[in-house]
Amino acid sequence: MLKTISNVGLYKSLQVIPKSSVSFRSFASTPSIFNSSSSPTSFKDILDSTSTIGTSGNAKSTITATASEQTSRKNRKNERIVLWKLNGTFNKHNTHLTLSAVVEDLDFLDKNPNLSYNEQVLYYLNLPHHPKAHISAGQLGFRKAQRAEYEAGYQVTNKMFKLIEEKRFLGPNDKIELILKNFGKGREAFLSALQGKEGLYVKPHIVRISDDTKIKFGGTRAKKARRL
Repeated sequence: MLKTISNVGLYKSLQVIPKSSVSFRSFASTPSIFNSSSSPTSFKDILDSTSTIGTSGNAKSTITATASEQTSRKNRKNERIVLWKLNGTFNKHNTHLTLSAVVEDLDFLDKNPNLSYNEQVLYYLNLPHHPKAHISAGQLGFRKAQRAEYEAGYQVTNKMFKLIEEKRFLGPNDKIELILKNFGKGREAFLSALQGKEGLYVKPHIVRISDDTKIKFGGTRAKKARRL
């Protein structure tokens, strides 16, 4: 075949290249497990080499875990519950009970060193409220006109008192304030349930009962009362 080629340059290019001068490139994109100097001689060597790779990955995961723990500690709030509030809204069509926790941030002054004295007083006078539970007559299956009845208000009150006892919201030294609003039929049912056996768990923690009903004074003319 070489005799038929007349071009000398082409003949030289077809000469066999020695194997020692050829360099091959590996197709693997990941680094090799073993060093070129020490190739594995037994199955134990392979296990040892893979275990070292696994420990380096675990070390990276522990570093990321510790970093996330440090960030969570910084974001963790140092709070304590100062007071519990049970708001009862007794409309003529429904009964609503909401349990809220009044929370104080113990690190508030350290986080806000530049506040004035008046701003610090305003924070402690208006501590944030965190709602914990809410129950209405509609949630218990009462529909339309049934929500305004005495029985619906009684069942809502009983359900709220049971929830407070089951969830252990109130500690031995916790205090609770009752805030009542409006004069629907559920208000009388709430007071009767509180004085009965249903309120035995909540009653010792009550320190104040207040009324939040709005009193109309002046303003525009009221809507004409409905006559049946």
